[in-house]
Formats: sequence, C-alpha cells, structure tokens
Amino acid sequence: MLFNSYIFVFLFLPVCLVFYFLCNFYKKYEIGKMFLTGMSFWFYAYFNINYLPVIVCSILINYLLYYIMERVSNRRRIVVTGIILNLSVLFYFKYYDFFIENINEVFGSDFTLNRVLLPLGISFFTFQQIGFLVDAYRKEAEGYSFLDYALFVTFFPQLIAGPIVTHKEMIPQFQDVSKKKFDSENFSTGMYGFVLGMSKKVLVADTFGKGVDWAFQNADRLNGLAVLLVMLSYMIQLYFDFSGYCDMARGIGKMFNIEIPINFYSPYKAVDLIDFWKRWHITLSRFFTQYLYIPLGGSRKGKIRTYLHIFLIYFVSGIWHGAGWTYIIWGAMHGSVYVFNRIFRKGIEKMPKVLTWAVTMTFFMFSLIFFRSESVSQALLLMRRLFTEGFDLPWVPADLAACYQMEEFWYPLKVLGVDRLPFSQYYMMFALIGTAWLVMLFCKNVNEKMESRKFSAWNGVICAALFLWNIVSFSGVSSFLYFNF
Repeated sequence: MLFNSYIFVFLFLPVCLVFYFLCNFYKKYEIGKMFLTGMSFWFYAYFNINYLPVIVCSILINYLLYYIMERVSNRRRIVVTGIILNLSVLFYFKYYDFFIENINEVFGSDFTLNRVLLPLGISFFTFQQIGFLVDAYRKEAEGYSFLDYALFVTFFPQLIAGPIVTHKEMIPQFQDVSKKKFDSENFSTGMYGFVLGMSKKVLVADTFGKGVDWAFQNADRLNGLAVLLVMLSYMIQLYFDFSGYCDMARGIGKMFNIEIPINFYSPYKAVDLIDFWKRWHITLSRFFTQYLYIPLGGSRKGKIRTYLHIFLIYFVSGIWHGAGWTYIIWGAMHGSVYVFNRIFRKGIEKMPKVLTWAVTMTFFMFSLIFFRSESVSQALLLMRRLFTEGFDLPWVPADLAACYQMEEFWYPLKVLGVDRLPFSQYYMMFALIGTAWLVMLFCKNVNEKMESRKFSAWNGVICAALFLWNIVSFSGVSSFLYFNF
C-alpha cells in the first residue's frame, strides 16, 4: 500500500488512528498494539500477499532465537546462527539470480535462475532484526514480549523503506503509557510533515521521474547537454522521492506520538562526502558503523585498516542497494572518495566551501549514472555522450522536454484563451530544474520545520492546498524508489 494512494489516505490511516487511540482511551493498550501490528501486516500484504509469509516467518524465527538466547549460556552460537539465517534469506531473494548469472557467464554453465520476486522491504527488516539479535547478544535488549517485537519490526510507517530503526528507539515508545493519548499538537505537526512529504513525492519526484525514465530508455538520442540535464533531474527525483518518504514516515509516526529517527537531512548542502553521508540515509550509515565498522576494529587498528574498513562499508552499501555491477561500482566509488576525503581532510577543510561543495555534487552526479543505469554498458554510454559523443544531435529532444510539463500551470492561460508560448516545454523544463535546486539548497527542510513547531495560519492554508493538489494528482503516481532496495 502506498502512502500516496486513496486507500491509504481515506481508509487505512484514518481507521488506524481512530481504533488505535480508541483502544488506548479505554486502557486496552495491548489490544491497541495488536491492532496496530495487524494493520501493519495488512499494509505489507496489500502489495502482494505472497510477501506475507516471508516477513511472518522471519519475525517468528528471529524472536525464537531471541527467546532461546535469553535462556542459554552460549549466546554466541545463537547470534551467529541468526545472522547467517537472515543473510541467507536476503541472499536467496535478492542476490541468488545475480550470483548464478555471473557463474554462468564466467564458466559457461547453464544453471537455472529462480526469478524470485523480491519481497518489499526485505533489506530493511532483515538488517533491523540482525541489529536486534546482536544487541540481544550484548544483553542490551532484554525482556521484550513477542507483541512488542512484532510491532517493532512491522510498524508500517518505516516498514518498507526505512529508516532502519533500533529497538531502543521504538519499543520503549510503544510501551510508554504517556504516548497512548491522542495529542492534537503532535497530530497537526505530523499532518504537516505528511502533506509536505507527499508533495515532494507526488508533485516533484514523479514529475522529474518521467523525464529520467524517458532518457534512460532513449540514451542513444541524448547529447552532452541532455545527459547533464537528465542527471541533474535524477538528483532532484532521488532527493525528493527519498526525503518525501522519510517526511511522510516521520509525519505518520508523529500522529501516533511515535518519534521516528531522522534519516535524511538536506544532503545537497553537504560540503564534502563525509558531510554528505552524515545527511543521506543516516540510519543505514549508523547500522554499518555499529554492526560492521566497529566490530571489524573501526579506527583502532591503524590508518591502513581504518581506510580498508571505511571502503568496505561503502562497498557493502552498494551491494545492499541492489544486485548488480552498477551498484557495486557505485559503492566502490563512494568508498574510494570517502577514504580520499579522510586522508586529505585537513587540506580539504581549508579550501573554499563553494568549491568543495561543487566537487562533491559533481562526483555524486557521476556516481548516480551507475546507480540509475540498468547496466554498466548503459552507464558508459551516458558517460561517452556527456563528454565525447552526441554533440551533433539536437540540443535537447522535444520528447524529453515534454516529460516535464505540469499541465496545471497552463490552466490560467487556457481560461484566458491564450495558447502556450513557443518552446514552452523548454521554459518549463529549465524553470522546474532551477527552482528545485534553489529549494534544495536554500530552503529549510521539513525536519527543521517539524522540530520548530512554528506553524501559522498561512502554513495551514498552504498545507490544505497542497493536500488537494496531491489528491487530484494521485492517478499518475508511482512507488517510491527505495522500494526497489
């Protein structure tokens, strides 16, 4: 079920809120948690009911391991078993076909591919449960009931695309009686974040996504300028799609009086790659730091090992994002440049911030060519188009510019009986790209606004208008990009 859908906005979310707080009003707290867990399972199964047994079995097995771990002395064997089981399931669903394809390619074999449909959110809830088992092994997660654990894993705002939350952040909130009462201020703050996040996705990300999708399907028709515009557009799409989901998730959590951790914090304002990864997918970086970087030795085993550990984190991050050489290359690129930033940090800090920002954004744009491409060959084609080929082609294909059109902006002219201006599709394309970048670089993010809680009547009017605009635009929306990971 998508956040940006009629069934979610007009049925699922209202029913969840009303019955959850109704149960709490009558002090039926356990029933309230059972109801919220059941609704979260419905939310997950709505995409494809065949996904449901996967997450149910995952929860049952992991909680059983946790239950056993609390009652035996050899906890290490249990946690190792749990990690292997979780990673094996993730490998089977996400990486098995990629692995077999490469075996067939290298050795000329003909092993059969499974063509298994990837369960939504498996990377997120798998890592979340691995983290829980490791914390339980360290005796940092004790005495949790099965219901609390199930709700921790399935809580629907963060179930499909994160953030990757910890039990210390979530379960105490589910147990806190002071959070069971409906709070009008939290609700209004949450609604504000939800609507702004929805607007990012529906009105901005999906508009730019049309142009990006067309361009990657017609890469041979692009010249250098067109590739540059498309990559700037993809940076916009990815930013507003991911931050939009994070804002909606935090907003929904706020409506239930639950604080979901910030996962995205204006990364395009970052002045270097180290700063960038403190702002982009914050909880994924946190997970790798806590459960991979530090156990490997972190920075305690000399500079060379430290740099190797850092590179490994980003290499694994690339693999986590998807089964393909493009993701592996993307992860290796980020690992290499992050290490470079660490080695020359003092010198980089003395350079003009505008210069280091420009270099960081340029690098990120180039890395996204691999991240978005369907194959390495397509990524290399776009690289060639950007630098050496395609300059004899039309400067920007009209079909590409047409993808950026938002018809609602032309309604006033239609009412007045005025036709569109010549080349209007190009004006619209450049105006949207420029405006989006100005917003990303100079406006406060939604997290800052939600934390300040300084909302005026004008904010309410804008929020209502945006909500209506989103509702009439639902017919053309797509799923969030991070559903693919």
